[in-house]
Amino acid sequence: MGPERVTFGGRLLPAALIAPQLLIVGLFFYWPALQAVWQSFQMQDAFGLSTEFVWFENYRALFTDPGYYQALVTTLVFAVAVAGLSLGFALLLATMADREIRGAGIYRTLLIWPYAVAPAVAGVLFGFLFQPGLGLVARGLNQIGIPWNPLLDGNHAMILVVMAAAWKQVSYNFLFFLAGLQ
Repeated sequence: MGPERVTFGGRLLPAALIAPQLLIVGLFFYWPALQAVWQSFQMQDAFGLSTEFVWFENYRALFTDPGYYQALVTTLVFAVAVAGLSLGFALLLATMADREIRGAGIYRTLLIWPYAVAPAVAGVLFGFLFQPGLGLVARGLNQIGIPWNPLLDGNHAMILVVMAAAWKQVSYNFLFFLAGLQ
């Protein structure tokens, strides 16, 4: 026999129970979102002292700017690359961790650790590893003939940021894949 369904005698108690959540969502989500939409129809001076209602002029300027479309393409490349790399690598690691091997618990724990590293720390770590003059990975790449410099080459910078973001996500995805396999 399944659990009994809870019923309320009136409408006041359910409303009182859901009111705090609705208030929080309205206050911290809907109000700022509506305020952002309202401000997108206005033009403000640099100091925010005066505003002028310009209707859709801001959107017209945005969609006619070629830099916007370049930023959109860069964002899509980043998102697809990070998702593909992190999901693919996490699935590979999860299938390997699901096997019966000696020390599997230690192996799984080590694969989960990157999730505990703060994003700022991960950024500094990757910055040190790939620093053009001093980084271990950068020196290794330079020694095998790959001139690595993410400070001067935008493609190298994108590769570095994608690798750092994917590395941060692998352990999170690994947890779900491993749980699904078990």
